[in-house]
Amino acid sequence: MDPAPEAAVLLARRLERAHALQLERTRAARGTGAPAIEVAGGLSVSHGTRSPFSAAVGVGVGARIADGDVDRIEAHLGQGGGPVRIEVTPYTDISLTEELARRGYQLERFFLVWVGAPGGEPPAAVVRIAEPSEERAWAELFSRAFLGAPAQSDAQREGLRCMARAEGSVPWLAFGDGGPVGVALSSAADGVAWLSGAGVLPASRGRGVQASLVRARLAWAAAHGCDLAASATEPGTASQRTLERCGFRVAYPKAVLVH
Repeated sequence: MDPAPEAAVLLARRLERAHALQLERTRAARGTGAPAIEVAGGLSVSHGTRSPFSAAVGVGVGARIADGDVDRIEAHLGQGGGPVRIEVTPYTDISLTEELARRGYQLERFFLVWVGAPGGEPPAAVVRIAEPSEERAWAELFSRAFLGAPAQSDAQREGLRCMARAEGSVPWLAFGDGGPVGVALSSAADGVAWLSGAGVLPASRGRGVQASLVRARLAWAAAHGCDLAASATEPGTASQRTLERCGFRVAYPKAVLVH
């Protein structure tokens, strides 16, 4: 197989790093798990035993892993007997994918990583950054709009609130029908704005609310000096179609392997 073009590898490194840092900053705000560790150019981020947000991201992108690197990830993420998730891209070195195959890792799910250009005018719809006093309301709306159900416990509510207050994270609210109907997150790292967590209440879907959240964050990214905006979706979703309408293109697919 021919080696990937250097520009594509460098892009993947930047995007994966932005994603990994958002995960780690949220972990730090929650105070769960152990601090992230650097492994072969990526980060192993632990949100605690059995958390679905725990993963190794950006490991081995364009670089061979060293002996013991996967052992370090497994010791970090597998504390308490939880599953170990490692994300791989088309630019992940074969030394990592071969080692994961040898250890019996299995495919859990696919994502598409999207890239777009910051800029544009903020949307006409009412979309703004949530105030600190709205943190609780943002978390409740995130649970209903993004996760699909009300928060089930005080611990879950506090975990969601930590997403809004994490270092560098910016929580967004979209309004309609007399109140907030949509939420989203953004963060920036080394010129890359990572867009995540967008959700709209079922009764308000199909009205362009999610697109307004994307456009507001693209304008924010430009104002904060970012030259790239990126996000990840599962294939064939409404979120994918929204990003496409907002000018995003697929940068690469990504697989989550689990042991």
